[in-house]
Amino acid sequence: MTQIVVLGAGVIGLTTAIELKKSNPGFQITIVGHHLPGDIDQSYTSPYAGANWASFATSEDRRLQEFDKPAYKKFIQLAETDPRAGVWKVNTVSYYTNYAVAKAKGKMSEFLPWYRNFVDDFKVVEPSKPDIAFANSYTGVVISVPTYLKFLVQQNKELGNVIARIPLIADIGEARNLTAVGKKADYVINAGGLRASSLKGVEDKKFNFPVKGQTLLVKNNIKDMISVSGFPGLDDEILYMMPRVEGGTIIGGCFRAGDKDPKEDKDLTARLIRRAMKYAPEIVDPRYKKNPKQVEVVRVNVGFRPFREDGFRVEVDKKKKWLVHAYGAGGGGYQGSYGVARELVKIIDSEVTSRPKF
Repeated sequence: MTQIVVLGAGVIGLTTAIELKKSNPGFQITIVGHHLPGDIDQSYTSPYAGANWASFATSEDRRLQEFDKPAYKKFIQLAETDPRAGVWKVNTVSYYTNYAVAKAKGKMSEFLPWYRNFVDDFKVVEPSKPDIAFANSYTGVVISVPTYLKFLVQQNKELGNVIARIPLIADIGEARNLTAVGKKADYVINAGGLRASSLKGVEDKKFNFPVKGQTLLVKNNIKDMISVSGFPGLDDEILYMMPRVEGGTIIGGCFRAGDKDPKEDKDLTARLIRRAMKYAPEIVDPRYKKNPKQVEVVRVNVGFRPFREDGFRVEVDKKKKWLVHAYGAGGGGYQGSYGVARELVKIIDSEVTSRPKF
């Protein structure tokens, strides 16, 4: 029986383990992580996500497009068929300010995403605010990550995969000894997120770096999933607002490369609240879902996204043929999860059939 250790219990690791087991029920899969769903730690990225589906791929980046495509269809399916997942369909509106359009020198094509012919109900819409120059909308999804991560855990358990908490390891070779049955793993999938490239024995010529994000979980509700791009002098900030199926809204955020400060930026919190009231005024309207008259913050989340130069690393290690890498998701872990998982299934199937055990 092929023994596989998945190192990392974030959305990529959990999804990959499910897809691997479904592809070959004979695989013995052990998912190990220093942090597991339910934990809150700034180095454990998955619980801090919004999350939604809005591919970051450019029109030329076909590789990332192919990683992102499967999750859109899967999340729409889950929203329609399985309430346990914590996923729901939401009208998704992207706004671009006058500043954003001026910065693009009026090239409106830059604001038409590659997925306009892929997602449901995509259309250009009339801007609703005087400072908005362009807007589009489509049928999107919002994922309540605490619910969804537990859903992934439950699926793994039902399939027979084992999930175990481990101390931090320093060398990727240690992961081979972490199978649930005590045998040495035939394959290790390195889905370790922020620590994936820093482990001894992992060589990566590309630059890996954390990018700080800050979000607010608030009690208030809004109608649509919205994003607003283009705030003068604040190119590392964007407003995004994600209404959760159980109520409440996630408000973000920022993309601060090189900022390692784990503390809340209170000025950013204040800006996010002001922007939320401006672009989704129903958030403080008691007539809409009995909202409070002010934005009531439940929790401020500060986390660090695992970015990698050139994006996802999904490949067999050049020197260690038992090691398969799956990291570098940046801010696209949820929307890339199924595409990456399915690519890993192809890789492992190919390795199992073409190579002897090591």
